[in-house]
Amino acid sequence: MKKFFLIIIFIFSLFRIHAQHIQVYKTDLSATLLKKYEWLEKDTSIKISGIIREIVIDSLSHQQNTYNIYYICTDNFWVPITDKWKENFAFEYKTPQDIWDSETLEWIFIPPKKKNKYKEQRFEMEQDALDYIDRLKSNGLVYKDPYLENYIYGLIAKIAPTHYIDKRPYRVNLLIVDDSSLNAGVYPNGTLIITTGLLSCLHSEDELIAILSHEIAHFVLDHQIQNVNKAISRKNRAAFWATLATGATAVAEGVAAANGNYNTPGLATLGVATLSGAIASEVIDWLGMKYNHKQENEADAIAKNMLAIFQRDTNALSSALNHIQQTINEEGLDDIYFDSFTHPALIERIHKLGDPQTLPDPDFERKISFIITNVARKKYDSGRFTQAIDLVSQNMENHVATSEDYILKAYCLFALYNSAQSNEEALSLIHSAKAVDPTNIEAYKAEIVAYLRLDDKNTALRLLQEYESILTDMQQSDHSSYFIDTEISWCRNMQIKLNGMQVQQATIQPY
Repeated sequence: MKKFFLIIIFIFSLFRIHAQHIQVYKTDLSATLLKKYEWLEKDTSIKISGIIREIVIDSLSHQQNTYNIYYICTDNFWVPITDKWKENFAFEYKTPQDIWDSETLEWIFIPPKKKNKYKEQRFEMEQDALDYIDRLKSNGLVYKDPYLENYIYGLIAKIAPTHYIDKRPYRVNLLIVDDSSLNAGVYPNGTLIITTGLLSCLHSEDELIAILSHEIAHFVLDHQIQNVNKAISRKNRAAFWATLATGATAVAEGVAAANGNYNTPGLATLGVATLSGAIASEVIDWLGMKYNHKQENEADAIAKNMLAIFQRDTNALSSALNHIQQTINEEGLDDIYFDSFTHPALIERIHKLGDPQTLPDPDFERKISFIITNVARKKYDSGRFTQAIDLVSQNMENHVATSEDYILKAYCLFALYNSAQSNEEALSLIHSAKAVDPTNIEAYKAEIVAYLRLDDKNTALRLLQEYESILTDMQQSDHSSYFIDTEISWCRNMQIKLNGMQVQQATIQPY
């Protein structure tokens, strides 16, 4: 009877209003009523096949006012949409697309003028994002590992939406940045940036899925558009980057010196500087990527739902953030992308998200083993020897250690200790490096250094002669190698030094 009564009212209303246009936003969602809504009783289950937007004109008004009426479309009927209607529905998620569709339904109700403004802002911000990404690429800050890229793209393909209600043309694409900072984010053009430093903090595929889902959620929910300063106009874009570049050189030199990440003289560029400190903060503000706690909580909730759909550990985001917090505490870092993850906000979020005690996944750790080596090298260069040892030891425990891993650990032991036990351990690691890759000439030099530390000059001299012979053979096939020439010079000078030391020692007679 109620349904019949509504149909009569609708037909009667046609005498007063005239439908100008009907727009259908297709969905495939299931939901259960949390409380009574219109004539639908609590606990009723419905299938939502779309949202109907009806544009109507009041034919009796003098100004011919136009307004919108919205309906939930099911298989059998249309249900009028009222304020805060979503609070009455518990959506059932069977696929990632279900999550994205339910979360972006609100976009349908944005007025057309505002939607056009969003499109303009999105295009403007896309150009800014491309400017920034170009700077990263041109400065050699992109980490290339085809296997790892393919692996992460496989996860993104499962997580990211296949289409958007707002018809935006972007698909999420990946850019791994070669930097030890703990940074991640999706730029307004859909580019998901994640640093080698952040990847090295994660210990399971579940944690990576959680981080990817969280960042993609910010993009799908248009948090950047919501945050962007509306006073910014595209005509100021060039001025912004020019102003930013003015102070970038000094900042970049400071970052390079502090992190030991960029050893090339003169690599003081905006691409480097925008990875850290105040300049990064300005860029992120400009791109609308400094999120408030409400937005972080929305992205967190989506990440948990995504983990549940994949039948993964729903505590994985808590675990990932806990690893990040531990690294920040251990190294005194201040990573701008995790600006809102400061105390007590980060601690509160970790506990709100669940138990952060996710077990490590050795298979995942093996997949990112090259990243681990890369970050360990940066830790060593910046004097964080204990952290470098922890990283390469992870590769050793997982049976994927490279020759470089063993050498890095040996050099870290030399830097931290000087006992017979530590020096013998370092030498053993260097022998392991030679066994893993006999062609790695760095292992030969490290072995010489180890015997010098052990004060075994005779063995060191013999190894110097062998090393020089290897380098000379290499020089014959590569006459222009500055590295080889430098190493040969070092070998010859060290032999002179050690021979002199032995002569000095032999001439000193006890009284």
